[in-house]
Amino acid sequence: MNCSRVLSMTNPALIDELKTLVEPGKVLTDADSLNAYGKDWTKHFAPAPTAIVFPKTIEQVQAIVRWANQHKVALVPSGGRTGLSAAAVAANGEVVVSFDYMNQILDLNLTDRTAVCQPGVVTEQLQNLAQENGLYYPVDFASAGSSQIGGNIGTNAGGIKVIRYGMTRNWVAGMKVVTGKGDLLELNKDLIKNATGYDLRQLFIGAEGTLGFVVEATMRLDRARRTSRRWSWAPLISTRSCPCCTPSRASWI
Repeated sequence: MNCSRVLSMTNPALIDELKTLVEPGKVLTDADSLNAYGKDWTKHFAPAPTAIVFPKTIEQVQAIVRWANQHKVALVPSGGRTGLSAAAVAANGEVVVSFDYMNQILDLNLTDRTAVCQPGVVTEQLQNLAQENGLYYPVDFASAGSSQIGGNIGTNAGGIKVIRYGMTRNWVAGMKVVTGKGDLLELNKDLIKNATGYDLRQLFIGAEGTLGFVVEATMRLDRARRTSRRWSWAPLISTRSCPCCTPSRASWI
């Protein structure tokens, strides 16, 4: 059995200590919550978390990570839980860190076309804000109404417009992440060009929480899409009935 599961199951005092790190009622251990937050859309693994914790600030995330590091308890980050690769499944007694309450768009810069988001911001929330301000966030999914920005970054999600607009990593201007020791790193600082060396931002994108937790992200936005024109044609019995159609011969024949 996983050591984190043994520690958590045999020492309820650890969970009591965890409760002191967040606001009252933000640590859940009931069966329904464990089942709901301990899995994503993957059907191959049964959820078995020990507890679900809901931080509301970066400082609380740091405290949770330091607590887990001290007691050797594994953590699993949880966003909208819409993934299909089991990245958000807690199957071995881990503590799930849900970012549902870190769900605010902190800043919108129309000049730079960027939005500063907490990890629990729903993808559609960012899309709507961009559209209301004449901008466009192109990363899109069928689950845009429930997937979260933090999860998109953690999995480097592509979506249905990936061929034209690229992966999520193409739209991350900067990030704040909490490492496995509880340290806070600010990566890239929203720079357009950064030639300083290793780009740790790109390393964290797609790491599925194994290197640390994304606690804030500055997302790039695009100019609003141009309105497309659609033409409708009345049905014709034959091309001869259309006055604009005349017989012609292809020049290469």
